[in-house]
Amino acid sequence: MSSQSNIVHLRQSYQIKVVLSHIKPPIWRRLVIDSRVPLDDFHDVIQVSMGWTDSHMHQYIDRNGVVYSEPYDTDFAPSFGQQMIDESEVLLNEVLKNEKDWIKYEYDFGDGWEHKVILEKILPHQKNQFPIVCIKGKRACPPEDCGGPWGYQHLLEQLRSPEDAEEYAELLEWLDSDFEPEFFDMIETNDVLKDIFEGEIFNGKGGLDKELKRIELEHDTSVEDFGLNGLGLEGMSLKDLGLNTPGFDDLEQMSAFTSPGLDDATSELLNDPDLPVEIKQLVSGMMEAVEVVNYMGGLIDQSIEAFEQIADKSNDKKITAIAKKMIKVLDDDL
Repeated sequence: MSSQSNIVHLRQSYQIKVVLSHIKPPIWRRLVIDSRVPLDDFHDVIQVSMGWTDSHMHQYIDRNGVVYSEPYDTDFAPSFGQQMIDESEVLLNEVLKNEKDWIKYEYDFGDGWEHKVILEKILPHQKNQFPIVCIKGKRACPPEDCGGPWGYQHLLEQLRSPEDAEEYAELLEWLDSDFEPEFFDMIETNDVLKDIFEGEIFNGKGGLDKELKRIELEHDTSVEDFGLNGLGLEGMSLKDLGLNTPGFDDLEQMSAFTSPGLDDATSELLNDPDLPVEIKQLVSGMMEAVEVVNYMGGLIDQSIEAFEQIADKSNDKKITAIAKKMIKVLDDDL
């Protein structure tokens, strides 16, 4: 979540068109995507949907020249005086806010592939909608390391009308054997996107979708059941992470867990024979509401503790960054 904004980010779906620049006929993809996807995850979406292999550096540049990228050593790759913002801390709907807004995505600074990412439509989010899907596309992605737009145009010319038989044979050997410039496999693309993002919930500010699921979890639920598999913590229970969340059958059990003294504090008022029934019902309802709020606050505290332990135990920089981002989101929601 970006530190630049305190705006509550509501869930919407974006219809996005990604167009590879300086190529004719055009190569493009149309996506429907959760508007709250972080830019580092959106990088993965572009790589998969276009057909790149994520073998080179990348960055985003907005209309104002602000650059969003992975943090890297400026001694190895100088920033040339540009303002650099960590892409993992920025949501897609923080850089694309209105229809027709666009941002540039650059990949492989040697070959110089540029993409224009255009917000075509803002759509209401549908229940049970998959967070990322490709709905259309045209033409195959150029091969990696083919020399950028000029090199790819030369490659296509050679395929159509080879000037030298030996060079043509070498070209076919270098290319993937099933490379077809006019073919885009949307089914395979969506299969890969589903493998990567199935079950993913992108929570902007105020988003607690995953936390709400914990109400139904028993205290001995495993890390895998909790949805934290893949973090190098497999085999551990939530109890090991400090998430000792009991299951509750009703508000009475919840009250006993969260605020044992609440009934004592209100019993005299509720037992007053002169108090109108309507007031008693109002007080009782407010008491239950307070218990729910206290319980959810306890869940958030436990969630923060869990993510702190994940950040401490994980050796994966990306997982650590995600955990720290979740801690910040949950802290802001308290």
